[in-house]
Parts: sequence; structure tokens; C-alpha cells
Amino acid sequence: MFKLLIAEDVKMVRDTLCRSIEWEKLGIELLGAAENGEEALAWLAREPADLLLTDIGMPKMNGLELIEAAQSRYPDIRCLILSGLSEFEHARQALKLQVMDYVLKPIDPSEIERVCLRAIEQLRLERARKEEAEFAIQAAKEKLPTLLEELPPDGWAGNLKKKKLVERALQYVGEHFGHRELSLADTAAAVGLSDKYLNAIVKEVTGFTINHWMIRLRMEEAARLLEDPMIKIYEICDRIGYADQDHFRESFKKQYGVTPTEFRNRHL
Repeated sequence: MFKLLIAEDVKMVRDTLCRSIEWEKLGIELLGAAENGEEALAWLAREPADLLLTDIGMPKMNGLELIEAAQSRYPDIRCLILSGLSEFEHARQALKLQVMDYVLKPIDPSEIERVCLRAIEQLRLERARKEEAEFAIQAAKEKLPTLLEELPPDGWAGNLKKKKLVERALQYVGEHFGHRELSLADTAAAVGLSDKYLNAIVKEVTGFTINHWMIRLRMEEAARLLEDPMIKIYEICDRIGYADQDHFRESFKKQYGVTPTEFRNRHL
């Protein structure tokens, strides 16, 4: 169940919002209704919320100020606004603050319900993606010991310090390979080396480049995801950091000898 806090300075509107909507049937726990932005912010400090439904025009701290403050302190909170026609330009400004939606006054409970249901659906998707990303990172961490076992033993004739730097670099790649923007520069910065030097020592120690390890981990994760027929191939492409499905297909076939579709069909 998702938690909702309301911020509205007009008592009649507050009461209507609290009493005219069956929040629990929507999958929402109503924490309460604050009279102004300052009260709402103090409430959030005591009891975190998933959703904030706020009026724009309020004393002490208006809705836009409340949204900005709430988002800076609680990045995961999602905001909805109530707006009169005279405040419509402010409502448009609120959308720039990544507000999920807005409702025009006078209050229509059925419209509030529709907006909240849309917000909940988006929150569910966001949580599902976050859980999947965390699972992928954990899966990559579990693969790392095997991957690191492929490095030369400690008795390797090369510099032991280089090997430790390579281990740190591969650890970083393993934790971030699902990020589309991951690059050699990011990895080099994470271990405090230049791009050129990192790539050189990784090649020296492992026989392969950083890019090879990025692709390998992404393809291994793709292979794992392909065994679940409920996950679309374009979704897999996105999860492992590929913007181009054709590029993903070519990389996958190069590693496994078959296309993602062919691989999936073999595992159904």
C-alpha cells in the first residue's frame, strides 16, 4: 500500500479530499492532511510518504516551494498538485519540477481517483525497475568471483599493484554495467587512472579490454533474462544498457552464436 499526504489550506477542500474518496480501495494509506506547506514538510519528516497531493496557493509555504523542498529531501517522493484556473501557469511551472500530474479545481473526487491510480501504476513500475536493477547488480557481483578467478594468480610475474587495480576496475564494471552511459572514462575515474593507462593494464593482465568485460557481463545478464518469456527483448536491451536493439542483437550473437530470439526459443 502506498502512503499519501495531502497539503491544502482550505478546510472544506481538505475534508472533501479526506472523506469523499475511499483511499484504501485505491491501494493508498492516507497519512493525513496538512494545512500548509510548513506543516506538510514537518509531517514528512515524521512519517515518509510515497505521494504528496498539494494545493499551490497556501500560506507560509506555497505548493511549489513545498514540492521543491520535499523532492530535495526525499528524492523518491512523487507529487501531484491541485490548481485553480487562476493558478494554471503555476501548475505548468510545477510540471517542470517533475510533478507527476495535476488536477484543476473545483475538486472532482472521481478525477482525483483517476490521477492517483495513474500515479500508483507509475510508482509500481518504478519500484519494479529498481528491484530488477538491484537484482541485476547482485547477480553481477555473484559472477565477479568467477570472473576474477580468470586473472593471473598472485605469483604472476607482472606488477601485483596492476592486478589489484584491474580487480577494482572489474568490480566497478560489474556493479554498473547496466547503466547505458557507462564508459571507459567512468571506470578509469573510479579507480583514479587515465583511460589509456587503465585499458592498457587491463589488456596486459587479462588479455582483454575493459569494453570486452562490459559486453561480456551485459550479454551474460541478457542470457539470464531471456530465459524468462515474460520479459520483452526490448526491455532486456534497455536493462543491460543498450539503446540500439540491432547493436544488442549483434553483440549477443557474437558471444553466443545465436540471436536473442533464437536463444530464447531454445530455452522455452
